Amino acid sequence: MDDVLEQEEQTRHHNDKELLAFLWPYIRPHLAVIIVTLLATLGSAISSVLQPYIFKIIIDDHIKVMNFNGLGTLLIIYLVLLGAYFAFSWTQMYLSSVFGQKITWQLRVDLMKYLMSLKVDFFSRNPVGKLVTRVTNDVANLNEMISAGFVSLIADVFLLVSIFIMMLLMNWRLTLVVLLAVVPVGIMLQVLGFALRRVWRVIRRVVSRMNVYTQEMLSGFVVVKAFTREPLCEEEYDVINQEHYKYQLQAARLRVFFYPSVSFLRELSRALVLLYGGYLISRGLVTVGTLVSFFQLLPMMFDPIADFSDKFTLFQTAFASLEKIMDVMEVKEVEYKGKDYAGPLHGDVAFDSVSFAYGEEPVLKDVSFDLGQGQTLAIVGPTGAGKSTILNLLIGFYDNYDGNVFVDDVELREWNIEEYRHNLALVLQEVQLFHDTVRNNITLWDNATDEELEEILRIVNADFVMNLPGGLDYMLAPEGANLSQGQRQLIAFARALYHKPKLLLLDEATANIDTDTERLIQNALPRLMAGRTTVVIAHRLSTIQEADKIIVINHGRVIESGTHQELIAKKGFYYELYTTQLMAGTAGVME
Repeated sequence: MDDVLEQEEQTRHHNDKELLAFLWPYIRPHLAVIIVTLLATLGSAISSVLQPYIFKIIIDDHIKVMNFNGLGTLLIIYLVLLGAYFAFSWTQMYLSSVFGQKITWQLRVDLMKYLMSLKVDFFSRNPVGKLVTRVTNDVANLNEMISAGFVSLIADVFLLVSIFIMMLLMNWRLTLVVLLAVVPVGIMLQVLGFALRRVWRVIRRVVSRMNVYTQEMLSGFVVVKAFTREPLCEEEYDVINQEHYKYQLQAARLRVFFYPSVSFLRELSRALVLLYGGYLISRGLVTVGTLVSFFQLLPMMFDPIADFSDKFTLFQTAFASLEKIMDVMEVKEVEYKGKDYAGPLHGDVAFDSVSFAYGEEPVLKDVSFDLGQGQTLAIVGPTGAGKSTILNLLIGFYDNYDGNVFVDDVELREWNIEEYRHNLALVLQEVQLFHDTVRNNITLWDNATDEELEEILRIVNADFVMNLPGGLDYMLAPEGANLSQGQRQLIAFARALYHKPKLLLLDEATANIDTDTERLIQNALPRLMAGRTTVVIAHRLSTIQEADKIIVINHGRVIESGTHQELIAKKGFYYELYTTQLMAGTAGVME
């Protein structure tokens, strides 16, 4: 957790120009709609400001001189202005929602696509909770800014400009009095904006940490409860929550300071306008209608100024979120996609003096072996020896290895990785099942007939599925929690068989299952492996005794290779491990 927090603190700050440059490609396709929206916004401002001017004409040219001719026409004009204001405002709000949703939809798609293109190593260093925050909360903050904040801010600017123009046209002296109150508000806005930006950067970091911690604790609630660590978890969560509370209060204090100040200046300006306007009326320099219009325009002017506080908060929140999104999309860890070779894949595999390191310490050191089409290779060795790394290289997760990995005599880096993986199937010890139907968990959202899937289930001895409520359409809980470990493993085997792989990779796929389920899997494995090149990392010797070749790896090096009988005859590392487990009564398990 400390590493995560340190990474959060190291986020690079982007200036507004960089942020807007990042958003521009998403905004540009919608410029026509945005222009129409801005025109509607301008129309709304003008129709709103003209309404007080109609009152000025009614007072000065009709009520004051007791001339009621033409009042009906003015009333109709006033009603037309009201209707225009409604139409322009509706158009502005609807179109801003449309282009705002389209922009953030595309951004979310691109962000998810980019995340899916990154190397596996990136996800081992970045908690899922943090990445989920980027795709959901941070993009939602941007959507609110674009859909509501941006157009609303422009509308406020248009309204203020229109009000000042109208005020100047009616009386420049009264307008100067109003400016005496507005200038301090503008200065306050600048100070507030910078302060809020700093606070919201911190709030976004804290929220991200909160999401990460929540996701981890809820995912690992079984461990938390089993070791009675609920109080400690609650205490640590409270520390993060207290930090969130502290910075939210800072932001609130900045906003709360602003509103009373705006209200004070508004009332002060009204008093000044009233006193000075009365003086000007006594001198014959201002009409009563003009003063009434000013009193109508003053609230219209200060309301958008007061809203600027919320707009600044919204923009600071969104820009802080945008910085986080940019940090992800600026990561230079895109997965290597290979070159043009696309097979067909037959299944010959060879490692030729392969060395590899995730960081500085080598994990594999000069590893060599070969495997013919349709043969089975078993890899055994102690924990941390480098077994799973061999599978990671075979899947194509990493391309920065020394030596060569050949598939069908073609170096793996020459393959088109996507086409290559169409010929793979992977079954892990910890099966990844999705909160979806059994059908979709097997096909991974392909279309398949019930008959085809039922036959696959029978082959891998997973026909228990047909006894579940709904059968293939039975909805699995997240991570398949409503199935046993063995049942989840059998569905993983069904998934592998459905995708008809040429190369089958089994990473300790029978490690955590009961004896009865193991028997079912052992009966299914020959049918699953038939005609396929298979690489097995296994704990259970019963899985690997019939393998065509076994390699023993320790400290990243291949120290022995051969068949089960050959390795037993050598009486080396494999033999010692086998006899040790045999004496312990666990001959069926290879650790």
